Amino acid sequence: MATSQAIESFWIQLADSRLVPAAQIKVIARELETAGVASDAVAAKNLVQRGLITRYQADRLLEGRSRGFFFDDYKLLDLLGVGGMGWVYRAENTKTHEIFALKVLLDQLKHDRGLLARFEQEARAGQRFNHENIVRTFGCGAAGGLPYVIMEYVEGPSLLELLRFRDHSRLPWEQACDIARQAARGLHHVHLAGFVHRDMKPQNLLIDRKGLVKILDFGLSMLKDGEEGDEFSMAMIFGHECVGTAAYTAPEQAIDSLTADARSDVYSLGCTLYASLTGDTPFPFAKTSEVLKAHQTQLARNVSDIVPSIPRAVGNIVAKMLAKKPEDRFATAAEVVDALSVWSQTAPVEFDFRRILADRNKGAQEKLQEYQKQQRAKAGATNSTARLTSTSSVASTASGSLPSLSIPSSASSVARRGPFGFENQPAILVRQQINPEAPKDSQSANVRKSTMALVPLAGGEPIPLLKDPFVIGRRVDCDLQVQDASVSSRHCELRFDGQNWTIVDLNSRNGIRVNGEPVQKQRLQSGDTIIIGPSLRLRFGNPRGEAVARMSRRVRRVLLAIIVLAVIATTVGAGYWYWHFGH
Repeated sequence: MATSQAIESFWIQLADSRLVPAAQIKVIARELETAGVASDAVAAKNLVQRGLITRYQADRLLEGRSRGFFFDDYKLLDLLGVGGMGWVYRAENTKTHEIFALKVLLDQLKHDRGLLARFEQEARAGQRFNHENIVRTFGCGAAGGLPYVIMEYVEGPSLLELLRFRDHSRLPWEQACDIARQAARGLHHVHLAGFVHRDMKPQNLLIDRKGLVKILDFGLSMLKDGEEGDEFSMAMIFGHECVGTAAYTAPEQAIDSLTADARSDVYSLGCTLYASLTGDTPFPFAKTSEVLKAHQTQLARNVSDIVPSIPRAVGNIVAKMLAKKPEDRFATAAEVVDALSVWSQTAPVEFDFRRILADRNKGAQEKLQEYQKQQRAKAGATNSTARLTSTSSVASTASGSLPSLSIPSSASSVARRGPFGFENQPAILVRQQINPEAPKDSQSANVRKSTMALVPLAGGEPIPLLKDPFVIGRRVDCDLQVQDASVSSRHCELRFDGQNWTIVDLNSRNGIRVNGEPVQKQRLQSGDTIIIGPSLRLRFGNPRGEAVARMSRRVRRVLLAIIVLAVIATTVGAGYWYWHFGH
């Protein structure tokens, strides 16, 4: 019986993959040929049934891929999911035959220095924790130009997946309290090590069959009272100082994540517990800006009012975790553990892990396709990312209900530095502009006399100076919010004395320059170039006056051209008349 080209190609791919010894491949190939198997798909299925390869490996081989199954001593067995920066695999150590989770940076992101910094920070942070409620990190490495992190393998869903696959999208209150209690135990260990997690949410809690909870993803963690360089790298990735996920972000963290502490994680855990008890986030608004505003100004409904079976004491614990002021919350995660212990009950968790993996695989492919689509769009767009926008940004957008398992805004992450790590103009966000029709005091009346503005040199609309002082920085209450970690929270300000504007450095990290020269305080003149931090360039001037001046220059040039043409025409006419009639 003739062997098909498809199955011959499959055997070649399998041998090239090194998943099965060559001698064993020859034996199996003869067996299947004798049995009349002439299909590569049937051959692959047979190998899976024999336990020689996994379904994931078979699918890749059938796609014609024979490489990428090994990272040093680790063999990739299955795709567990996708994170903000790469794929997470179930992997076998070929020497010890132990099973681990291997997180590998996406090949498309290996040139992005900002994402590399975050990836390395996650590995460094994870190795400092050793607690049963935290996914262990054992080490890291690099193979084929791709860095990877070796982590503890947990066969179980995330809390988000557990909620999503339930009929009512919420858990029994005893089980929900226990999950939060265990998470608080892990958080307390993180805080004792001097870190703040800053992204506590259902996606970052894994639960095994016995009900044991483990925290994962320390890519946004921050070492308190330590070097700020890592924190700046994280903010550079996301383009602003607010990192986290909108639906679960503490009010103070949304203003400036540099100020986040243990109580900020308590707030985020409170939002997570809220979602477990009610099936929805505390503020399920469609727009991110509405969610962030609600965290600042609104009180969430008591969970006992939403689900009457929940004891009022549990509702009060959640309410305390969600207090707007940090000092009104539990001071430590250990206090949360004590408060929830009375109401907690560990329960086994039933789940279909194959269904979960299939769902993760589908989501991973969709996210990769979306990422590739965005990269193609960026390739055809301008290199500059300076822009004016009217909404706040966070690492992940909010949704009307529980957010789906997703990459936390990796598209915007890449947009901050360009697809291959080239630095772009920082994004800026104009805030608190004065309504020209509103009543003004004498100071703003003086400012109204000024027609000066800041013009982004990378492109964008002029930003009128309508306040005195006009503050520039990273904070959300600045008049010009610069989404760049190298810019200080309150970097500098422009002051108006009724006639002139003066720029003043507010003890910033990277200073300010005017026309290339570092300055602490300097009066500005129209046409001056202001450089804030390492890359934001603005021109100080009067766009309206400059437009009029440009128009005047064009009019003068046109009039001059008309005069010259008239003189030429007169001269030519006079010569013609003299030549024909003057003799």
